[in-house]
Amino acid sequence: MDILKSVSESGRIDFKGQQLAGNLATALLSLSSVAAFCVGFSQQQLSACFYTYAVGVALTYLAVLLPWPVFRRTPMVWLARSKGATAASSARQRPIDSPNDARKTFVEDVSDDGDPY
Repeated sequence: MDILKSVSESGRIDFKGQQLAGNLATALLSLSSVAAFCVGFSQQQLSACFYTYAVGVALTYLAVLLPWPVFRRTPMVWLARSKGATAASSARQRPIDSPNDARKTFVEDVSDDGDPY
């Protein structure tokens, strides 16, 4: 029950967890395709190959798409927002005075200010 609670608790996985999920998905899909080919070849039925591969894809989705705790082992620690950063970003935003200002491109907007940033 604790595993289900931890899985449903947070849907976010960290960057290393994303890399692990991608590598795991690649490996599981490759393994399921080889297994599907072997089953289909041994039984001489294309439908057995497709069904085996479908089961492999379903198991891969189950293993990779859910936010398992193994994908959340190294959480990212973000820096706190500073007051100076919010003031600087709000100072760069200027209100649109006329309809012609709304159609300016980024290059025209930067050249109007004279500020390269």
